[in-house]
Amino acid sequence: MPSGFKGLKIYNTLTRAKEDFVPYDDKNVRMYVCGPTVYDFAHIGNARPAIVFDVLYRLLRHLYGADHVTYVRNITDVDDKINARALRDYPGLPLNEAIARVTEKTERQYHEDVAALGCLTPTFEPHATQHIPGMVAMIDDLIAKGHAYLAEGGEGREVLFNVASMPDYGALSKRRLDEQQAGARIAVKDHKINPGDFVLWKESAANEPGWSGHFHEAGRHVDIHGRPGWHIECSVMSEHHLGKEFDIHGGGLDLIFPHHENEIAQSRCAHGNDVMAKYWMHNGFLQVEGRKMSKSEGNFITIHELLHTDKFGGRKWPGEVLRLAMLMTHYREPIDFSVRRLEEAE
Repeated sequence: MPSGFKGLKIYNTLTRAKEDFVPYDDKNVRMYVCGPTVYDFAHIGNARPAIVFDVLYRLLRHLYGADHVTYVRNITDVDDKINARALRDYPGLPLNEAIARVTEKTERQYHEDVAALGCLTPTFEPHATQHIPGMVAMIDDLIAKGHAYLAEGGEGREVLFNVASMPDYGALSKRRLDEQQAGARIAVKDHKINPGDFVLWKESAANEPGWSGHFHEAGRHVDIHGRPGWHIECSVMSEHHLGKEFDIHGGGLDLIFPHHENEIAQSRCAHGNDVMAKYWMHNGFLQVEGRKMSKSEGNFITIHELLHTDKFGGRKWPGEVLRLAMLMTHYREPIDFSVRRLEEAE
């Protein structure tokens, strides 16, 4: 029996196989899960990874001891959706103040919601805005190692990751480079070397939040007042709290490509290692009464509405009922979230 193995098997998205869970260090089992982007109240689909990985966190604590498990779930508090919501909801305020109003309110509600679902607080909950210097440093390192380049985009200067610089890019999603446009919403632009190259840093306009970015390319020093791309945030926050290689990375199935694929690319190319996380775990999708949840369908439901209003099924639902309704289906299978399911769970 391998050292550190305590009978737990995990389905690893990276290998598409069930594997014995053997942590790097059974005195410090480390897990990172992608958390919310705090521009709107969390919907019922957001509740699924919160619950699934809370169950796994509890199991790991049971197997290895509560003091020997580190669980990191980030808060994305810099994003263009946040900027748009701030401008919409607080048009009379300076942008940074409006953004703070949106993110503070949304994050507070998220914490209340997941607590009501019975989820433990993670060991660390880093905010993207706390790690901007680390993001700039990693991006500069990727440029120096030939994995990223500066370009003049349609909306200003950008630093882009060169996907062709990584021989096995696409290993998590099992997509070849020539297939990766499908379903990825990649904008093919003239300033990209490859259509799949993705943004690490982009210049901010005068009415957008930004930070100082110092980059070096071909002997020249370039300052770009801008903001990070989404993917670089998780690479930097996970390394800060868990190291360059850690045990488990989790999230929803929709994050496999491009988000998790791009995290792997950034982290491995920056650190020169073969692995970012040993095990990748993803929960399945959620439908509502047999239909995809969306605002256009009129079936978009937040956790807060389920807990405190009669929007779904004409009544409020206790947090423990919502939790069990989620756990009645295997975590990798799709869920049809319905009033009948909640009644069964109750």
